[in-house]
Amino acid sequence: MAAEQGNKYAEKITLEEARHLAVLALNTVSNNCFYLSSVADKCDTYRQKFEYILKKFNDDEQVFNTIKKLYNKCESIVMEKTGNGDITPALGIFVLKAYHGLMETSKVEQTGDLSLTWQENKTYK
Repeated sequence: MAAEQGNKYAEKITLEEARHLAVLALNTVSNNCFYLSSVADKCDTYRQKFEYILKKFNDDEQVFNTIKKLYNKCESIVMEKTGNGDITPALGIFVLKAYHGLMETSKVEQTGDLSLTWQENKTYK
């Protein structure tokens, strides 16, 4: 027998729980805890749950803004620490690519007169 239309019995997390977790995670980020996995561990959850609640409640302004601020705060700390030499460049680039959507692309164009144009783009999602 099918459940009533609109029932939410199987929901894994409520809006209030999502809001609470998002705020807790944002407040957990610091200079000593800035990797998303570490933040999740301190919040007694897993990293993918942030994506889950962002996708599930993306129409809720509070959840959306708080999760985006969480990502931005973690990303900016990684970038600053990489730039200052506190994190090795390889690790910083890996974290930015794996968790924050950094994409590096290169485009090489060659013309008939043997001139070479190099264009490099770095984008974030």
